[in-house]
Amino acid sequence: MGEKITFKSYKEMPICAMSGADMTYNLTGSWRNVRPYYDFKVSPCRLGCPAMENIQRYIFLLTQEKYEEAWRELMEANPMPSVTGRVCFHPCMEKCTRKDFDQAINIPAIERSIGDRGLDNPGWMKKAPATKKETVAVVGGGPAGLSAAYYLARRGYPVTIFEADAVLGGTLRWGIPEYRLPNDVLDRVVAQIVGSGPITVKTGAALGRDVDLAKLEKEFAAVFVGVGLSRSRPLGVAGEEGRGIERGLDFLRRVNGGEPVNPGRSVAVVGGGNTAMDVARCARRAGAEVTVVYRRTMNEMPAIKDEIEEAEHEGVRFRFLAAPKSIERGASGPLTVVFQQMKLGDPDESGRRRPVPDGDATFTLSVNTMFTAIGEEADAAPFGKLLECDGNLIATKGEWGETSRKKIFAGGDVATGAASVVEAVAAGRKAAERISRMLSGEPEPAAEETGTISIENINTAYFTKGKRLLVPRIPLDEALAGYREIHTGYDDRMLRREADRCFSCGVCNFCDNCWVFCPDVAVRRLEAEYEFDYDFCKGCLVCVIECPRCAISTREEGK
Repeated sequence: MGEKITFKSYKEMPICAMSGADMTYNLTGSWRNVRPYYDFKVSPCRLGCPAMENIQRYIFLLTQEKYEEAWRELMEANPMPSVTGRVCFHPCMEKCTRKDFDQAINIPAIERSIGDRGLDNPGWMKKAPATKKETVAVVGGGPAGLSAAYYLARRGYPVTIFEADAVLGGTLRWGIPEYRLPNDVLDRVVAQIVGSGPITVKTGAALGRDVDLAKLEKEFAAVFVGVGLSRSRPLGVAGEEGRGIERGLDFLRRVNGGEPVNPGRSVAVVGGGNTAMDVARCARRAGAEVTVVYRRTMNEMPAIKDEIEEAEHEGVRFRFLAAPKSIERGASGPLTVVFQQMKLGDPDESGRRRPVPDGDATFTLSVNTMFTAIGEEADAAPFGKLLECDGNLIATKGEWGETSRKKIFAGGDVATGAASVVEAVAAGRKAAERISRMLSGEPEPAAEETGTISIENINTAYFTKGKRLLVPRIPLDEALAGYREIHTGYDDRMLRREADRCFSCGVCNFCDNCWVFCPDVAVRRLEAEYEFDYDFCKGCLVCVIECPRCAISTREEGK
């Protein structure tokens, strides 16, 4: 290194060029032929959610520790996140861009945590006053009906819920065991919804027995029907109504109602859906050895994959490509059930390959009880003469629940057939929106932008890989000892850590990269957003390249 040079005064300094003004007069933006602009997209997870929850937004709010704002954002699309966070089949995770980097975000665990925080802070829910004169009837207090009632009441419409049972909840209460959805959680969710606005509840009011749909049509400005599916499908096998055979829904209702159950030492469950998984797992908790028999393969099972894996973990056995053929029983003792071996043929109307008999091949199982869980159907008698139906289901137009009667709307399983809780929630909300527009004359909403992105659009250099945080669970022996909830949920540390994994796909989360890297100081950093100063932006697109989440797009200058 050379000798350090010092000057005693400025007069000894060599002559050098200096600017006496700033460079703002030099509008370098005139050199540009392409223009960057902030262009927020719809995150793939939101498009994957039947309820269109703004998942990116509420996760971002969590990272800012704005818990109440995150809860309010979630409640805009789903009034029961504590429920869906526990029982949803989470198609959002299948769309999560992070799954192509390491593992998808555990969105249902985050949703559950936000919902539970809302239940623990009752002051967050401000009761909406009745501001409308028109009244609305909601028939059915399950997920679709509760959702419709909530969103109508939040708009100021007085709502009356008519429920056949003594308590609200529908399939949430009677069809989902407490190890997945505890009754105390459901009770708090129902209380929160009922207390959210001008909602009156009439229980013990069954459609067709205590409530007449035609009378409701005359008495109320609008009616929403969300009664669900109340009847189990029969097997079509001789002897299925005799001793030792029970409908899966009836068994779950007894279990969830707190009745003691004793299905015996050996149990078979016929079916491959969520009801079959719940019946099998409840029978395991009653001490039985359980075999689920399904007519297709595991790949075709409609049950949630997580529930199948949980059943296997709890010791449930599976026999595939088999269907009951005959039932033999004596005066007492176990049943002998003969099963026809099946094979997969051509696809049916569902797109799955149809099971057909595989010659004369059969096998037998000796069981104390056989539960049937091959699907449910609606009882169309209470509405079939008034509404146009598609089989036993109410025929609806489009996604807004409109029926053949102008004032009557329908949603959930009674309109679509067996679906999911979140789909029923979405149907109730959409019907509420359409009812509100019909009664108030509100214009149709503008179509939402659906442009989205994939992993190729994410600048993964800014992210480190890390596995998804699983929700803690109780030990297996404790799980099988009763109906205590299996998954205990995230604590605050886990919630924040999992939220921090979110890419925030297509939406700015104020990371400052565009502002920091812009070589021309053409990005202005405002309080809660950025903006481009096109007088100085030369279109170098450093901001586009360095944006981690593709929230900036480009267009040719002049277009």
